[in-house]
Amino acid sequence: MMAYNVEGILLDRPFRIRRIGHFGHHTHDISATVDFTASKLGLLPSDQHDFHRRFPELGKTDATGWFFRCASDHHCLVVASHKLLATMEPARTGEIVNQLSWQIGSLQEVVDAIEYLDKNAKLRRVGRDAPGSNYHAYAYDPDGYVNEVYYGMEQIGWDGCSKPDTMYHQALKTCPELPRQPEYLEVDDSHTRNEHLNGFRWRESRPASYPVAGILMPQPFKLTHLGRITLFVSDLPTSLDFYCNVMGLKVTERLKVRGHECAYLRADNEHHTLALYPNALRDILGFSASYGMAVATYEQLKAARRFLQEQGLRILNVPAELSPGVRYGFWVQGPDPVAVHIYYGMDRIGRDGIAPQPTTLPLSASDWPETIVHGGPAWYDPAFLGPWA
Repeated sequence: MMAYNVEGILLDRPFRIRRIGHFGHHTHDISATVDFTASKLGLLPSDQHDFHRRFPELGKTDATGWFFRCASDHHCLVVASHKLLATMEPARTGEIVNQLSWQIGSLQEVVDAIEYLDKNAKLRRVGRDAPGSNYHAYAYDPDGYVNEVYYGMEQIGWDGCSKPDTMYHQALKTCPELPRQPEYLEVDDSHTRNEHLNGFRWRESRPASYPVAGILMPQPFKLTHLGRITLFVSDLPTSLDFYCNVMGLKVTERLKVRGHECAYLRADNEHHTLALYPNALRDILGFSASYGMAVATYEQLKAARRFLQEQGLRILNVPAELSPGVRYGFWVQGPDPVAVHIYYGMDRIGRDGIAPQPTTLPLSASDWPETIVHGGPAWYDPAFLGPWA
């Protein structure tokens, strides 16, 4: 029964997930992870958050959280140390995954989601973040993974600067009262108070020596958007109940990998956004979570694999069934037990809600052809509209 009127559309929950927006994980070596993410993957550090004043027992390095972006969204990835997690939330000490964050359609949806998630899950916190400026509601899934629904992500412009910390007073730790003033009035208020408006800006130290689609870059590829997340779960039916019946994702396919059933779920018409693997696969595969980033072209995918191999990084040999619907891709691992899936070309789901058959499985890199024929409208291959840096 469709019980909620969401901007004129009847839904069975008071919000609709549009896409995966960002992912966060914890690390035992924050310096090595920041270097891997920035200088190997090429994601741009967009901000830092210093918790040292709150937790002086932590060193400056471990007390700093890092935000990374691939386009104009303030962040698509968040990284923080295990020591910071253990200090802030002792009950989650040792957890690899910080959060998976789902963009929904409006601030009204965020506010309405708070009561809904409080009834159907376990709420963690609500309000508005700084850095990032996004309004949110956080809730736990059955395995304790933190899911955020959010709206209103800060955008990074041509100068590469985030908002300054003088605007952090706009953050909230309670449900926002509606209606809110628009963001441009918040900026006007800062001008009225004569506050400086330049926040964090990353200064790239690597030379821009690789020509990439007509632009010189520090590495021969550009990650364009966060596309997929992998979670290991203790009970697949229970997790499916949460992500389908509470969060509203839809199952695209269920496949067996090394004898264990895995499920692939989508938010829109991409083949999948979330992959759920049973815990039994974790030790077999050798990583504890993963996130997938798309590149803009097939040529960049090939260049990315060559570049990361030359950097001495570990390219993983994983079963093709781990990434159904993906045409071409590879998995790489940095200093953490977190695999990064870099890919090009993902199947779309038709209006009938059925994935293309037979199931598309990616080719081994040794079998990649020199050139390929584009999949046309059958591919989920969104345009990259932002600047390269």
